[in-house]
Amino acid sequence: MLWVTLILIIPVFNSCEDFVEVDSPNNQLNGSDVFENADTVDAAFAHIYSQLRENAFTDGSISGLSYLMGHYADELTLYSGSLPSVKTYTNNTVLPSDYTIKKWWDTSYNLIYATNSILEGVENSTTLTLDEKSRFLGEAYFLRGFIHFYLVNLYGNIPYIEHTDYSLNSSVLRLEESEVYTKIISDLLQAKSLLTEDDTTFFNLKPNRFVASALLSRVYLYQEEWQMALSESLEIIDSGSYNLNSDLSQVFVKTSTETLWQLDSGFFGTNTKEAVTFIFVSGPPPNSYLSNFLLNDFEAGDARFTNWVDSVSEGSETWYLPFKYKLNVPTGSTEECSILFRLAELYLISAEAHAQLGNLSEAKNLLNVIRDRAMLTSITSNNQSEILNAILKERQIELFSELGHRFFDLKRKGRANDILSPIKPNWNTTDLLLPIPDSELLLNPNLLPQNDGY
Repeated sequence: MLWVTLILIIPVFNSCEDFVEVDSPNNQLNGSDVFENADTVDAAFAHIYSQLRENAFTDGSISGLSYLMGHYADELTLYSGSLPSVKTYTNNTVLPSDYTIKKWWDTSYNLIYATNSILEGVENSTTLTLDEKSRFLGEAYFLRGFIHFYLVNLYGNIPYIEHTDYSLNSSVLRLEESEVYTKIISDLLQAKSLLTEDDTTFFNLKPNRFVASALLSRVYLYQEEWQMALSESLEIIDSGSYNLNSDLSQVFVKTSTETLWQLDSGFFGTNTKEAVTFIFVSGPPPNSYLSNFLLNDFEAGDARFTNWVDSVSEGSETWYLPFKYKLNVPTGSTEECSILFRLAELYLISAEAHAQLGNLSEAKNLLNVIRDRAMLTSITSNNQSEILNAILKERQIELFSELGHRFFDLKRKGRANDILSPIKPNWNTTDLLLPIPDSELLLNPNLLPQNDGY
């Protein structure tokens, strides 16, 4: 269902009248208790982050965006006979009854419900300090915008939920994409005004002001607001708070200097689900491997191929796999976390925004920073179209197997049909959006009509 009361280790968001009319058990907290001190609010956020890691679209397993949208686009190839549930993504034949489609929708809206509960509770708290309130409100506004951003890119017109009133949420309407983006921007600007630039976790495990700017820059890029995208991305680059790793093998370690925000692995000594999902050490592949379409777009001598791609051979066959995250087994301490935002993307956003604004020299300079790190020759063209194509290709290589960037780029640039139709026999224009889960349409007919093609 769209709305399920969020249960944490402690039932912090239960608002049932019967519950609050009785004394809280010694080992539980009721809704109002959660917002009496910072530790319990942090515990509520910890649950949200654990759900982002374990059950949401950001899950690094075969149920997450990085894996499934890699198949949906042109990054991954499914080994013959593997995972029938994934084959529908490879073949672009996803149905409204698909389990993962429903899981992404349900988990996302439950987490949005949780952020709204935090927003309401923190606003009404009489014991939290002003600094604590600002941090928590900023964090919640960011998360609400972040989750809605992925929902609108996956499903198109969606509900934008800003309250916890079940009677309203159960009959909510879908908004046009433009309206959703307006609300996302509003939430992110609010988050940016409330958050500080500090990393309160030492390893960038929570969003700060720069992370809000990073998502704003991406949102503005998707909306073709070039000057705003440029301003937000340059604010981060010029701050000096983050630096590109010169050693490509260190980009995805926990202590990477270019990571803006990453998800904690959950347990001391465990690393990322992405590594478990993508790495295999003997052939044939248990599930998937990198597609020839991606491999063929690497330029000769690209250091990212050396550092971020591994291979496995058996007999005369060789398969290639994503090797950005390298630790698929426990280690003495956690050494890799799942990265959601990193500085290289901001360079590419700045380059694209500059190019769209006609600032071609500046665009090339930023693009060539990324290419130089990869040991590639500089782009020298003075043709705007050629520079923009070079940036799109650089995004394909730099951001492969990361949270659906490739599919979203093809979609926003209007290139998906041209690139995917020749290599995917079942591809249709309507595949630019996923279906609304059929179970949600039954529960709330106001969500109709279903997306075209389903």
